[in-house]
Amino acid sequence: MTEPSFRSQQGLLIACGVLLVAGAALVSPYGHFRDPLVLQRFWPGAAVMGLGFALSWRLAGVPAAAFWGVAIATRLLLLPMEPSDDLWRYLWEGKIQLEGFNPFLLAPDAPALEALRTPWWGQINHPGVTAIYPPLTQLLFRLLALAGPSVLLLKLGVVAADLAVCALLARRFGHRAALLVAWNPLVLVCLAGGGHFDSWFVLPLVAAWLLLEPAAGPGRQRLAALLVGLSAAIKWTSLPMLALLVWQALRQRQWRHGAALAALGLLPLAAAALPFCSSGVCPLIPLGSGFVRFGRSAELVPALVGRLWPWTLAHNSLFLAVLALLSLVLVAISSDLGSFSRRWLLALLMLSPIVHLWYVSWYLPFAVPTRAWGARLVSLSGFVYFVLPSRLPDWRLSGPEGVLFWAPLLLGLGLEALASHRRPLPDRPLPDHPLPDPSPPAFTDP
Repeated sequence: MTEPSFRSQQGLLIACGVLLVAGAALVSPYGHFRDPLVLQRFWPGAAVMGLGFALSWRLAGVPAAAFWGVAIATRLLLLPMEPSDDLWRYLWEGKIQLEGFNPFLLAPDAPALEALRTPWWGQINHPGVTAIYPPLTQLLFRLLALAGPSVLLLKLGVVAADLAVCALLARRFGHRAALLVAWNPLVLVCLAGGGHFDSWFVLPLVAAWLLLEPAAGPGRQRLAALLVGLSAAIKWTSLPMLALLVWQALRQRQWRHGAALAALGLLPLAAAALPFCSSGVCPLIPLGSGFVRFGRSAELVPALVGRLWPWTLAHNSLFLAVLALLSLVLVAISSDLGSFSRRWLLALLMLSPIVHLWYVSWYLPFAVPTRAWGARLVSLSGFVYFVLPSRLPDWRLSGPEGVLFWAPLLLGLGLEALASHRRPLPDRPLPDHPLPDPSPPAFTDP
């Protein structure tokens, strides 16, 4: 690389960092998306962040100091942002547990809880629905509530897990590849800004993936199963990953090992569920709620199917059945946890009748090895989602909005398929291109 090339890369790195940090500062005051005027003021800052992220795709190398400086600064700037209404439910469910109530039995609007209502109680979403988050998540809410209901404390817990995911990815794949998560504006706004706890379940899942690959003996496999179990006990989404690990052992006729993997994987869920079960009853999922049965949000396949067969719009169970069948197929054909997780989470994203923007963050770590185009593009196009809160109770994208949201992801997936057809994608990304000027050696990843 010539001296002008080095200087252009240095300038590009500075520009990316400045744009991302400036964009985070610009959007931070405008998180109340239910107000259309606030949303209008949000877009310029989001565009600045998006430009900084897109420019980072051209970086040949990223020094550790820049990687962490921008990752941490942007998250800190977004902590004061108005949180998602989900966060108020997190705080509520932690608070009532300390008072001896079971969130799986009592919805926020239950008369028995009326005396506990706080000034922010009215901001809790779906107040007539009991807890939908798994038991270990509820225990984490309870743990954080010991310090008093604190938006900042909960967000710091989310950001800590998010940065830990970035650290794992950077260590395995290099700083440049890990920018897909560390500098991703979608991740920044949804987790540090909105306070969604999804990084809690992504962290043990990513740790299990990296522990298993490229190869692992029985001991590491069992530890990975425990980590996947922790992930599933925080978010149900990870249960199929546990099924894959068990099936791989059984397929090799390792019956005892497969049983051990299943036991270790289910242990966190079983242990965390005990405090919420009584008389043999564990109502961990509110299957009778209208939100679970026919709620819709920014969906792709269900919306397309609904245009052809309108009766499917009131039957979410149909798509759950299709997803379950596809899960069995993916378990049968997948050879490793990383590729399975990537395929499964993409399938879930496209088949689920209820899609929220932060769901995309589940898939992003597994796209890091190839810096997949679909993941990059949807990280920008997904911001269309923020038009929805101002339209409550209607939570569906219009036709043009749906195209803006989903078409870039589908285009990116098509480009990836074309590239893999021409030449197989590497399991790990190529190392960052070295910048030969000896004066700033930090610009190359270790």
